[in-house]
Amino acid sequence: MVLSGVQDRLAPWQAWLFPRRVYLEIQDQALTGLALEGEAIGWCETLPLPEGTITAGSPQQPEALGDLIGDWLIERGWAGARVRAVLPWQATAWRRLRWPVSAPAQPLADALPSDLGPQAFGAPLEQLDLCLEPGEVVDEALLLAARADLLEAWIAVFAQAGLCLDGLEAAGVCCLRAAAASSARVLLCAESEQCWLVLLGGGWPRWQWRLPGPSQSADLIEALGPALAYCGRQDPAVMAAPLLLVGSGACGADPQALVAALQGAAAAGVELVDPVGAGGWRVLPHRPLALPCGALGLLWGLAVAEPMP
Repeated sequence: MVLSGVQDRLAPWQAWLFPRRVYLEIQDQALTGLALEGEAIGWCETLPLPEGTITAGSPQQPEALGDLIGDWLIERGWAGARVRAVLPWQATAWRRLRWPVSAPAQPLADALPSDLGPQAFGAPLEQLDLCLEPGEVVDEALLLAARADLLEAWIAVFAQAGLCLDGLEAAGVCCLRAAAASSARVLLCAESEQCWLVLLGGGWPRWQWRLPGPSQSADLIEALGPALAYCGRQDPAVMAAPLLLVGSGACGADPQALVAALQGAAAAGVELVDPVGAGGWRVLPHRPLALPCGALGLLWGLAVAEPMP
């Protein structure tokens, strides 16, 4: 009895000193959870969601969704975990800016170029949460934006779930991290309902297109051809580099089959972000994955920013 009481008192300190981390990919149709044990995948699973639970990355029923996530992680043995999550593409927006290093110290929205009005992000700046990421090139930065009410809704969801939310990331940023080790100049992120094609310049987004989803492979290939041709006109080196496919846990298609279907559309072929095949993560023999390794691209980009536990 005494030992039990001591353990109860020590539990909060243990959780603080040795936090248990869960990475979560948010999609409208499903959530994909991942937990690592060192460089091995300790747990990975996709949880389908009832239709309308999330719309364009925005939770429509925060309390019910929080209860669902909390119960899910309790059942899988990850109660009280600290969570980092990646939002779907539609939930955030970005713009590449010329941004002087000596920019004035004033509210970010007041210092932005005058042409960044509501049309730039789909909402007035006062309704957005803005974040500026400095670039490797002097006088350049990446401006990230998300609706403030969407972020507040997710904070409420995780509070309802009894979890500590350490951060929400944009899918685009996770894709850039996933592509960092590749020679690719164009990347394609495959979500369940749509794909997103991004032309990179200096490792940063230069152009972006929304394309049909993986389940519409014929339409996707038809739309991909003209988009890649445009990329080639903007940057001839694109034609000599492979198209990099970044998979989503809820993409609803076999990533390897999608790679095979797209090979003819890209002059230099298609590469798949596979953190297991590339040696970044290991799969434990007694814990087989519930989804293909090639569907972990977004989660890889989310987790790679942190040191391995």
